[in-house]
Amino acid sequence: MQLSARCIVHLTRLLAFIAICATALTFGVVRPTAAEIDAQLVTVSVEPASRDLVVYPLPSTLSQFLPMWREALEYALTRARIFSPTAPRRLSLSVRVLEFSLSGTILTAFARYQLFATPPDAPVFEADVMSNQGISGLATGVTSFEDPSIATQNRTEVIRAIEDNIANFVDQLETFARGRPQSESPQSR
Repeated sequence: MQLSARCIVHLTRLLAFIAICATALTFGVVRPTAAEIDAQLVTVSVEPASRDLVVYPLPSTLSQFLPMWREALEYALTRARIFSPTAPRRLSLSVRVLEFSLSGTILTAFARYQLFATPPDAPVFEADVMSNQGISGLATGVTSFEDPSIATQNRTEVIRAIEDNIANFVDQLETFARGRPQSESPQSR
């Protein structure tokens, strides 16, 4: 099977984009916290929102960022030390990306974070988090990230929007953890 030169160029760009993005999420700004939830976090998922929740559908070119979003979120939560890894209670975190859109030169990331007891019932904690990231190098007339080259050219801004979204969520989760007595069960919201 022979690949055309154009196909090879596109494949090379895609692989380079994925490699660059995989190393770009760093999250050095998360600091350990005194707040703790007496439960262990056992699973984290990041997915596009269902049709009934979505505000603006996730462009297909940005879906490749979802595994990195999950990994960066797990890393940020581990660094913040909000959960107790030896606690008998188990929680799972579900993130639904409601919007990842471009309006003018502003990239908006909007996600719903829901913390569930295992097995799942009503959320123990829920937060809708919106972050906006300015994009300075956007060509005139570009209105979405549907074109893979636009997502590639602006990957730093996409990553910053994800980082900001995660940092805002971690702040809200820390506030939630501080507001509950340590002996209070996470199931009693």
